[in-house]
Amino acid sequence: MSSKSRKWKFRLKHILKAISSVATYTTGHTYESFIRDEKTVDAVILKLAVVGEAARHIPPEIQLRHPEIPWRKMQGLRNVIVHEYDRVNLEVIWNVVQQDLPPLVPLLMDVYTSEAGE
Repeated sequence: MSSKSRKWKFRLKHILKAISSVATYTTGHTYESFIRDEKTVDAVILKLAVVGEAARHIPPEIQLRHPEIPWRKMQGLRNVIVHEYDRVNLEVIWNVVQQDLPPLVPLLMDVYTSEAGE
């Protein structure tokens, strides 16, 4: 495995770890309790930024082979969080956490295992 290959696989692991952390942070929360818990909101937003930043470092050829992963959306959310932080919509964040992240885990695991030779 080349050094370049290992680097993107580490980024994939960072995405998976960040998603796991978000799930841990939000377990037991409702939307209403989530938006009242500033520390949890901050932690979740940070982890979503990590997801998007790590996604930026997945090589284009890997992204093209796995169009089932919303690479651009992951990066786009990071850009909003980092550059337009005053426009972050907590309802959108909650929906990402509840609806978009859980199905990503098996897809990302498939990318990791299917690209073993990269």
